[in-house]
Amino acid sequence: MKHYILLILVLFVIFISGCATQKAWVYTPNRYTNIQVVSDKTTIVMPFVDLRENINKNRILIYMIPILPGFGWADYNVPEGMPMHITSGLWTNYKPTEDFPKALAQELESAEIFKEVYFDFKKGNSDLILKGKILSTKYKGTIISYGLSVYGPLLWLIGLPAGTVYNELSIEMSCVDVATDKILFSKTYTAPCYRKVAWIYVMPDDFNYPVMIKDLYKEFVEDLRVALKK
Repeated sequence: MKHYILLILVLFVIFISGCATQKAWVYTPNRYTNIQVVSDKTTIVMPFVDLRENINKNRILIYMIPILPGFGWADYNVPEGMPMHITSGLWTNYKPTEDFPKALAQELESAEIFKEVYFDFKKGNSDLILKGKILSTKYKGTIISYGLSVYGPLLWLIGLPAGTVYNELSIEMSCVDVATDKILFSKTYTAPCYRKVAWIYVMPDDFNYPVMIKDLYKEFVEDLRVALKK
């Protein structure tokens, strides 16, 4: 019996050690071959507006309750504010309202649509402004105990899933002419939901937002290129 308890403790420590891993925002823009300056106007990317509902629910430790529900879960609308995630710990140096637009400025520099584009907190003397709204960065995750409470991790050892992770991302972006205050282009972009199963031997990345937004920005660049040519 003591050996089983020791094994359970070891499995739990292994899983929690994965949760202790910190994540930080790192963005690498797409590379473009069809480079063409479409507008020679000065363009500023401003901080995004946060429209997410500020509600986070951490029920992870419920997995320790015998029989029901058989798992613990996390349901975060603002996941960067939480110290514990399913396969990672605190997300450091990550502020979506600033990191997302800074990444967009990097993306547009790589695409070379504008002769000059940069991130700033105010419009200054710019000709165009790129604005964004964060609609969703929902995070969901579970730790599965199969109704066995602290003995559930024994089933992880024989190959059953230890948990699940889920990321959702939706943003709205628009390009505005400063002189006329006219919206030249606006569209909502939603990434395919990221879902992965967590195994005791293979812990998936539950901070997939840099990859998801990279795909959205590539689509936005192409749409913006077309819109500015009209």
